[in-house]
Amino acid sequence: MPKFELPPRPSAEQLRKQAAKLGERAKNVAGRALTAADQRLTQPTVPLFYLAPEILPAEPGVIVRTQSVNTVLDARAWRILYTTSDAAGQITTASALFCLPKHTLESYDLLVYCHQATGVERRCAPSVHEKPALALAGLRQAMAKGFAYLAPDYPGLGSEGIHPFLVGEPTAFSVLDAIRAMQTSTIANISNRTILWGYSQGGHAAAWSAGMQESYAPELSIDGLVLGSPALDPAQLFIASEDSPISRVIWALSAISWSRLTGISLSNAIKPESLASVREIAKHCFIGAEAIVGLSATDAMGGKPHSIDPMSTEPFASMLHENRAPTKLAQPVLVIQGGKDVTVPPAQSRLMVDEMKSFGTEVNYIELERFDHLTGERAVVRDALSQIEKWWN
Repeated sequence: MPKFELPPRPSAEQLRKQAAKLGERAKNVAGRALTAADQRLTQPTVPLFYLAPEILPAEPGVIVRTQSVNTVLDARAWRILYTTSDAAGQITTASALFCLPKHTLESYDLLVYCHQATGVERRCAPSVHEKPALALAGLRQAMAKGFAYLAPDYPGLGSEGIHPFLVGEPTAFSVLDAIRAMQTSTIANISNRTILWGYSQGGHAAAWSAGMQESYAPELSIDGLVLGSPALDPAQLFIASEDSPISRVIWALSAISWSRLTGISLSNAIKPESLASVREIAKHCFIGAEAIVGLSATDAMGGKPHSIDPMSTEPFASMLHENRAPTKLAQPVLVIQGGKDVTVPPAQSRLMVDEMKSFGTEVNYIELERFDHLTGERAVVRDALSQIEKWWN
């Protein structure tokens, strides 16, 4: 058996070059990336808060415990551990971050933010991070407008278990059960007015949640759906995206997650020369400065890592097909797309929008010409909040 060695940690010069590829904003954090790499531990450093008790409530959507945190500026914030259903229908736990404005209101409308890919390790949950707002768009603006802001971590991030990266059902369960949990919480009075907002992987999570709401949580009400450069069709990520650092991250995270979920050995799907790089990329969390370290680790991959065709090889082919997000939705939808995005190309989003319209879904489409996948998340905030206020007003 050949011996595989981990690629060396990128040098400061390599990080600066990688940051230059990603734009001016990334340069500001590249200098801190080496420090972040030094501080990162190989094993997840997740607080004991996230461990599930031996005995859980029998129903999904029930709060197990809460913890007040001071990691979000200009807001009151809590970590939430709650029950949800896994893909087999068994009760398990998931976690979330819940934020309220500093000024108290009698009731709060609920904005649910589904985050982009942050990793596949437990410590990559936004609620675990010392600065969770780095992974959560629109939080500051939501606080200024008096909304409640709920950010589910998804299964296996923060909470115990395997993170189902771009796997629809268990992710949707965790989002819908987070809403259930907060609407029965004693922390605040949450109204039944709810908006789902997701970016990239979060767009996939939000669409799945909206599509499953009627069957899984019919007591909930979702007033609208904002999808930013949404990864609605996982197969298209393998077909359409260019060989970019972000694409390599997606390939690595999906390979690690799906091998854990299916029990398939990575060596059956990944080229021998790419195995070490895939494992190294998946160790990182793509939040803040550490994201630059993770993106730099993609340089050693040398192109697409798969030794198989995922679209025609089982179990990957079935997973790609079965986890395409629903496009027949009862809720009104706004899709906001980066015009320079090569990870989720504009043509892909336009195709999905046309499909939604063919089913009778009320959908608007905005294309922001100057933004790519990395810069688009913050760029969509203004249009997203404008549409949310229109829906609620």
